[in-house]
Amino acid sequence: MNTKLRDEAEKRGYKLQIISSERIQDLKSEIERFSQSEELNGFQKWILSDLYNYSLSRAEFEAKSVVILAVPHPFYADVVFKKDGQTYAAKSLVRPDFNGAHGFIESFSEDFGYHFAKADDLPLKRLGVQSGLCEYGRNNITYIDDVGSNFSLTAYLSDLPCEFDAWRGAVVAKACANCNVCIHSCPTGAIRKDRFLIDNQRCLSTLNEMPGEFPDWLPETVHHTCYDCMRCQEKCPMNIGHLDKMEGSVVFSEEETEMLLTAVPLEQLLPELRQKLWTLGMDEWYDAMPRNIKALMRR
Repeated sequence: MNTKLRDEAEKRGYKLQIISSERIQDLKSEIERFSQSEELNGFQKWILSDLYNYSLSRAEFEAKSVVILAVPHPFYADVVFKKDGQTYAAKSLVRPDFNGAHGFIESFSEDFGYHFAKADDLPLKRLGVQSGLCEYGRNNITYIDDVGSNFSLTAYLSDLPCEFDAWRGAVVAKACANCNVCIHSCPTGAIRKDRFLIDNQRCLSTLNEMPGEFPDWLPETVHHTCYDCMRCQEKCPMNIGHLDKMEGSVVFSEEETEMLLTAVPLEQLLPELRQKLWTLGMDEWYDAMPRNIKALMRR
């Protein structure tokens, strides 16, 4: 049945791995050891101690396995903001179709009688790597052969028995051994040669999504996307041929741009504008949009 689920996932363009639910405690122990051996800042400690949930009891059934699903999606979309007769071009990431992936899981559940419970509060990247689904890059982003980093992960607890468990250590891609492309392409120097963890306090992805003003040391020229950062992935050799662009551009009219710049509450926006934000995932970082769009316009 594991093979059936994997084959059905492949038909829909997904990549999938299944591990025993017993590995969750192994994962928790490894994360705890990692946190004790690394010098972490407050934000990193909060992620490891408060953000993750390793409990199997959240499921209303006996969890026998964990299903990790990689959902490919367009890497980015071209975005245009209009303001005072001028146009400003930028990029944005694109929201993964998790609804489609969840529909696939529900359909499989109905057809074969197994149960699934969302478990996206597990450490998904580490889970994906140690399950054998993907590998870490030097930039702390995960990669899959023939997909690159152009995917997002989701996970489910299930009563589907695990027929084969490919659990392993935290593997870094062999291609990274003699490659420094991501280090040189990082606009803020957040990727380090001497440490696996990136410096999240310098990472543009973090800065683009945290509230408040940008730090004084951050050059305006580094801004290129509405949130997150694309630079290390754009240049990564493992992503050659995989960074697909969403068809067409997403254009924000003068009125829509003004509403974003003045932080009109999300619930007061017209449905068409809210749909644009949802498609791009910008609604998740809506509080940062006025500052980020202004920075994009000042480049």
